[in-house]
Amino acid sequence: MIKGCAFDVGNTLINDTKLVRDTLEDMAKWLERKGIIKQKRSFITTYNKVNKFTFRPFISHTFGEEEFFQKTFEELGIKSISPKQVLEKYRRFLMSRTSPDDDVLETFKFLRGKGIKIALLTNERVNRVEAFIRKTALANLLDAVLISEQLRMEKPDPAIFAEASKRLEVKCERILMFGDNEITDGAARGLGMKFVLVTSYRNTEWQWENGLPIHPDYIIRKVNKEEIERCLEVLGTDS
Repeated sequence: MIKGCAFDVGNTLINDTKLVRDTLEDMAKWLERKGIIKQKRSFITTYNKVNKFTFRPFISHTFGEEEFFQKTFEELGIKSISPKQVLEKYRRFLMSRTSPDDDVLETFKFLRGKGIKIALLTNERVNRVEAFIRKTALANLLDAVLISEQLRMEKPDPAIFAEASKRLEVKCERILMFGDNEITDGAARGLGMKFVLVTSYRNTEWQWENGLPIHPDYIIRKVNKEEIERCLEVLGTDS
């Protein structure tokens, strides 16, 4: 019987693609009002290009990085404002748009009611995940939080899944890994976890890590009680 569930965060529990798109619109309007940029679209297009083609471990493509704005401003010739100041404003806009997902809260309460332990397992910055937990009121429903920046390892490294098993005190074979990425989240299968692909917010352009895609054991559209309950039944874990 399944005793633990691990969940990716971005584009699994929350639509990070939309969140970034809407936040960049807010950011562009703010920069335009201050007279720093003249064309919103040029700023947004350049930032997205920089974000897409910048990859190194333990950064956040959602919460933003100072270097994203630095490279964007260099390309656009902007010198009247610091990248650090803009990053701080961007993050405030982003968190103002982050809201609790009733489906996720209901699902986690359902799993808790069945005695199933819950972990967040994400390639992210610590400050982004901590802000997400505060804003969504998930803290009391979590048994473990594993963040790549803090652990200095990230999916698809098998070590991070082993660490999740250790912290949950549940064998890998009894854990389901829910995520939108068949490379990073799918790697959990290598340790015996079952991989459930979550498709509703999935964005194949948001896949930076190298590795082979892994076929999921099960596919759901969204993390909600009905689909999770059905997942447990189909995978034979509800005996």
